[in-house]
Amino acid sequence: MKKYNMSTIEEFFEYCQKEFNYGWIDQDGKKHEGVNDGESYSLQSPKELMYSKLGICWDRTELYRDYFKNMTNLRYETYYLLYEDGKGCSSHTILVYYKDNKLYWFEPMFQHKDCYYSGIREYNNLNNLLTDFKVIWIKNAIICGMISKSFDEKNILIYQYNKPKYHINGYEMREHINNSKFIKL
Repeated sequence: MKKYNMSTIEEFFEYCQKEFNYGWIDQDGKKHEGVNDGESYSLQSPKELMYSKLGICWDRTELYRDYFKNMTNLRYETYYLLYEDGKGCSSHTILVYYKDNKLYWFEPMFQHKDCYYSGIREYNNLNNLLTDFKVIWIKNAIICGMISKSFDEKNILIYQYNKPKYHINGYEMREHINNSKFIKL
């Protein structure tokens, strides 16, 4: 079944880079720009995101997961990085896929001019990929003011997580993550 009109990962990547804006949909279907509100946020299904063209990393990663499930035979995983400071939990999610004994970070979302880390990047092992993800996310988070330059390294956590239920709020998403596999680097 051809669920998407893009037959290659590269085509899908370009589509994701160009077509979506950063923002979120609340439980009443209202669109918002910027960072989501944990209580009223609602995780969109891939179909809903394709229609709204507006989503945060959680929404977009579920679209990526759906594409890889329906359009490839490749193994893939999703990872959630967060900075737990008790003030709002800055975070980001990515999809990782495996092909020809290599791992690839699939990240079409962040294109900040001072910390561009969007791309399909190749790695030899998961530890290197996740370490790179952490280092680059920290740089971006400092530039964007999500964390301070004096952040506490021990508050950065990474989890591998499975598909969550759609339409959960931000608190329920965090609970889903808390019950996922903790990754120690």
